[in-house]
Amino acid sequence: MLKKSFQFLGLTILIGFSFFYTNEVINMVRDKDPLMIKIQEFETIFNKDSVDAFIEDDFILPGINACVVDTNSSYSNMKKIGSYNNSLIEYREIKPDISLDNIYDKYIVKGNKSKLEVALVFKLNDSRYTIDLINILSKKSTKASFFVDGKLIENDSQSIYNLINQGHEIYNLGYDGEYDKNLLVWTNNMIENMSYNKPKYCLLLEENKKVLDICSSNKMYTIKAELLINYRSTFNNIMSNIDKGSLIIFDVNEKTTTELTKTLLFLNSKGFTYNVLSEHLSEKGCSNTD
Repeated sequence: MLKKSFQFLGLTILIGFSFFYTNEVINMVRDKDPLMIKIQEFETIFNKDSVDAFIEDDFILPGINACVVDTNSSYSNMKKIGSYNNSLIEYREIKPDISLDNIYDKYIVKGNKSKLEVALVFKLNDSRYTIDLINILSKKSTKASFFVDGKLIENDSQSIYNLINQGHEIYNLGYDGEYDKNLLVWTNNMIENMSYNKPKYCLLLEENKKVLDICSSNKMYTIKAELLINYRSTFNNIMSNIDKGSLIIFDVNEKTTTELTKTLLFLNSKGFTYNVLSEHLSEKGCSNTD
């Protein structure tokens, strides 16, 4: 019985060694393949390091994932056609040590500064101005993010559908002027059912620990306005502070269309691009690989 056990153990070790040796031979052959060599040369030039999310006190700015060449997948793709082709390169992302993921108890005041890009954000609790805003944004082929009061969604859903149909994002502004823990989910459900977009952000014009806690407990990030255009503050007041990654918040009123036009003219003259919040605050590192 003991002899059979040793024989079985010996056979197992032999099979394991053979498997390991075979894999090593395959890897050596693959690494000397001109296709793999070219992929690895591209990898050394392309690979991008991650950037940690920046945290200071109660505020956070998104980081950026590392973007690296997936050599094995890329090699497999090119081996099928027998030649090197950049379009068959595949990539993978690696999260930074400090990421926005699951840090909900801090205020987001800006996107990262990797691109000359801003996000236009509208605080909407009155639908009278939606058509004018849609027309201005449409003429400039610009997409924006709208935080909408739940009561407005119930009373004028058509205006919200108009925004959705133009490709704008809809998020939760609370219900009847405030964020209530019992109504937050209800408003989120309305938005998700209408737009198929998960409403993962709240919006504040000033710090409010109670609201931060309510949104955080529902795994929602809280945007806090730093660049705000409203009755008291115009585009001229914030112009000098606009930078890469800025979130420009419009508290919608009868002056907003005029201020939006001024803002767009300025941003276009400086070469800024625009993005919706879900993309602007994304930590994706491989978004420009095509």
